[in-house]
Amino acid sequence: MEAGVSVIICTYNGAALLPDTLRHLARQNVPPEIPWEVIVIDNASTDQSAAVAASVWENSGNKTPFSLLHQPQPGLTFARELGLAKARYEFVLFCDDDNWLCPDYVKRAYELMMQHPEIGMLGGYGELVFQEKPPHWARNSRLFASGPQALRSGKVKTNVVYGAGSVMRRTAFEALLKAGFRSRLTDRKGASLSSGGDYELCFALALAGNAIWYHDRLIFRHFIPAKRLTREYHERYFRESAQSFSALVPYRFLVNKGSRSLADFHFQYAKTVANYTRKLLPAFIKSLLLPAGLRTSQANELAYISLKAKLGSFRNYRTMLQNFRELLLFKQQFQDQAKSQFLQVNPKVNMLSQSLRISD
Repeated sequence: MEAGVSVIICTYNGAALLPDTLRHLARQNVPPEIPWEVIVIDNASTDQSAAVAASVWENSGNKTPFSLLHQPQPGLTFARELGLAKARYEFVLFCDDDNWLCPDYVKRAYELMMQHPEIGMLGGYGELVFQEKPPHWARNSRLFASGPQALRSGKVKTNVVYGAGSVMRRTAFEALLKAGFRSRLTDRKGASLSSGGDYELCFALALAGNAIWYHDRLIFRHFIPAKRLTREYHERYFRESAQSFSALVPYRFLVNKGSRSLADFHFQYAKTVANYTRKLLPAFIKSLLLPAGLRTSQANELAYISLKAKLGSFRNYRTMLQNFRELLLFKQQFQDQAKSQFLQVNPKVNMLSQSLRISD
């Protein structure tokens, strides 16, 4: 795989957002020795997203190769997969249609991925830009991809970074596919607020032994339109995004908690449910009362809604258990494949292992 950067922008009805995103991308300071390209995936849009993207890039004056692809199957995961199949280069930068990359983003992403071959996924630092003044409870909302993703640059302990502005090593992803990886989430689908596909990719890469990194010098601005600043939007997001837990929780048990068996799964499952349950009553009280006995802020109400939705997702016990079993099998298949490839590349080691088996 040729070293370089393929910038993939997946969009659904993003005609209003794409012009600013593409103009910032066209102003990238990329040295001539770093090959790169831009790929826009129109994911079943019903507006003029494709025409707008093509026109803006043509008029930008940037001569970097530009491709416009159409994915008629709704779902951000399917759009990403099409982009990955068509990308020319080893490093794939997922730029959302509302991300404004700083001028040296592509260059720094390339350099970091070249310097650290252990990185499977690399995340950046998002700065929020609001279309209009946000309510106080939305200014630091965890709903938006923004802020630092670790205490310092380097490996992320949680093994996840948000998808906006993330950079993935394509050969690491292709190794997952060869071992039988399949995504369990569609991620954003049309107007739906389902999510989690970015975390699933990170967890799968980490499960296969890749490092998940964050770097504070990878800076982009995340534009937030007014329609995403309503209470109704936040409520719907918390309820719909919690549906991804049935897929993500088994990954978290395996990757972050070190679970190795079904007994470990049941222990972590019971522990997590108990933890959420313990937090629920205090959150409910905060959602109703202020110290003065009055109605509390919307931030506390939304925190309670979010916690309740997360706890509710654990009703999908059988689905979580099945996903955990499949991930255990996938992990074993990946390890077996890696061992087989190692022996093929190192025939002397293979001969030694065979002789040891014969002597046994």
